Amino acid sequence: MKLLKKGIFALLISGFIVSSCSDDDSISSTTGNTDIVLSSFTATPSGDGTIITVMPLSVGVDSYLVDFGHGGNSATISEQNGSATYDYPNEVEEVTYTITVTAMASGQTDVTKSENVTVTHLPATVGSVSASPSGNDSDVFAIFSNGMDFNGGLLNWENGLDQAKDVIANIIPVDGNDVIQISRLGTDAGEVTLDEEVVVAHAFASPANDNPDGIGASHIHFDVHSVFAEGIDKLKITLINGDNGDEYVLDGIDLTDGDWATLDYDLATDFSAPVIRIDEIKFELGTGGTANDHATIHIDNIILTKAPSATILNGGFDLSTAQWRFATFTDGTTTPFGSSSDGSWTNYDGTDNGSKTRGAKWTSSQSGGPLQSSSSRYAYQALTLTPDTDYVLEYEYAIKSDTADDPIGGRRIVGVVLDGHYIDGADAVDDINSNLGNHVGTIAEGKFNATRGTLVQIPFTSNDSGEISVMFYAVTPKDGWIDNVKVYQAP
Repeated sequence: MKLLKKGIFALLISGFIVSSCSDDDSISSTTGNTDIVLSSFTATPSGDGTIITVMPLSVGVDSYLVDFGHGGNSATISEQNGSATYDYPNEVEEVTYTITVTAMASGQTDVTKSENVTVTHLPATVGSVSASPSGNDSDVFAIFSNGMDFNGGLLNWENGLDQAKDVIANIIPVDGNDVIQISRLGTDAGEVTLDEEVVVAHAFASPANDNPDGIGASHIHFDVHSVFAEGIDKLKITLINGDNGDEYVLDGIDLTDGDWATLDYDLATDFSAPVIRIDEIKFELGTGGTANDHATIHIDNIILTKAPSATILNGGFDLSTAQWRFATFTDGTTTPFGSSSDGSWTNYDGTDNGSKTRGAKWTSSQSGGPLQSSSSRYAYQALTLTPDTDYVLEYEYAIKSDTADDPIGGRRIVGVVLDGHYIDGADAVDDINSNLGNHVGTIAEGKFNATRGTLVQIPFTSNDSGEISVMFYAVTPKDGWIDNVKVYQAP
């Protein structure tokens, strides 16, 4: 995604010093035996770039009148080597003013010199960072975010726009975290344009084989920081659908003075219409709000979210590996399995498909258990169920029957119900024996066909929190498959 320069500026201090003029450039007035010489003056920026200090360079002068070139504002300097300071307004990023200095002495003709001064303003970088979102990695789709907190650092989200943070124009690094800085909201709007559209109905899975079905988002989240004295107190957010030009508006959002405001909105009900697709996000001063000074806000963690799931998502693997990855895997891979067209001949709803469907596949190099390596693949999905309730994990599996050197214990597909949620796959593998239920499938009759495939049903009771997860892996020198994974309450 990229940040358009419509009311959004990558701001730099453009300081200047008007140096003393040469003798040929000096201006003088002579009365009797006394000379006024106004050689030049310096105009030096300070602070945020809009505070300009003028110091005349002259001889034979009693006082000076400095006209700052803005709205009739002026100041008098009454001593030699004195100066005058003026803080220009910040409504625009850059503007040129004409500063005029008039040198005066009793009984002498005034001497005047003018210079053009370009004033450029740099809003201060926010001094704090927002708290990173927490929760399941699979429940977050990042539009702009450095990631979730993990082990004292930030872990990139699995789902989101590729390298979104690298293609925005004015990124402000703050303590290792990137934020967006938008200024001049008193007079203009800031727009974030996405590199690719986000369709809310399948934000968490790109449709496989042009399948329009997917896993949708339900909410959008923003972290916004404003200091009211130099920012805004109310915000307007517009999500723009570039496909048909529809705009989804949320106005009059109250911000928090000097602190990060956490904003969460329902995509179906909180905007002016249910949000279908997002190509741009526009930020403006909200109705009834006040913009002060340079009207700057900072924004972080623009993310879409969905509610924690109580049912298996993508259990038929039509959406490839969506929802089946660990967020990270120490000394391993987060790739959960190989996608395959050799899945069960039974549809997810239990009907006969008449031919094979998609499934999840493991090969010998991807096996775990006694064949564990850095290439081992584990399929993982977290669920939040009703606590202390009886459930069933159901799935089908098949294992190739070709001749090969089998591992100790034989070829097998292992399904496990883990007691909790995990971020790092290595932790889940370490806790594999502390499970709520498991099955080791050893029937190796060949790949799925019209009559082949083994159905497994693992009964288990959810824990006190209801937070459980399912995990699958293979131990085989050949190929193994699973399909039609479901979790449901026991009859």
